[in-house]
Amino acid sequence: RDARSHPYIPGSSIKGRVREACERLAAAYNLRVCHPPHPGHMCGGRTGRRCIVCRIFGSPGGSEGDLECLHWDNAYLVSPWVEAVGDEGLTCNRTQVAVSRRRGVAQEGLLFSQEFASAGLSFQTAITGFLHLTPVAGEKGIYYELILLLAGLRMVDSLGGKRSGGAGRCRLALPPRLVVYGDGEQQELQTSVLAGDLDLLELYEAEAGGE
Repeated sequence: RDARSHPYIPGSSIKGRVREACERLAAAYNLRVCHPPHPGHMCGGRTGRRCIVCRIFGSPGGSEGDLECLHWDNAYLVSPWVEAVGDEGLTCNRTQVAVSRRRGVAQEGLLFSQEFASAGLSFQTAITGFLHLTPVAGEKGIYYELILLLAGLRMVDSLGGKRSGGAGRCRLALPPRLVVYGDGEQQELQTSVLAGDLDLLELYEAEAGGE
């Protein structure tokens, strides 16, 4: 809950789920991917070439003054929902019972309740920051890192705990355009175009070579 006692989604939770999705996508396209969360199994920021996922989400050992990072804002309720349902309608309680794995029946004395955000709520967040982008050869305004990031965002379909029980189902709605500043100019990139070029990831390892 935030300072007004309204439910919100921590930016770190969104980042973790999107990174997991990007790792699966990169591996599916035979891209080199490190193995988080143990720092010893991840790309080092000071030495060697980082995998495409660490280029987007960061890795341990980056230089202290490195500006290359994304900031994931917390996702807060949009105002119309608070006005429409009021504070009391934003959450609900579900009564559950623990099940004995050995006996396959409810365990005595383990009835409990959990609080969940109400279904259908809309939250808003933003991702901002600095990235070194790798352009796709011969394609203006198309970058490998943005292709993977947008595809990962579209893959996320649940957030929070109790996902195996059906809780936390969600859909991340992307803006129609991304604003990218670089090389002294501003570009507005079409989200649908970038998200539709997923197969270009097959060329990343050959084109990226070094950083």
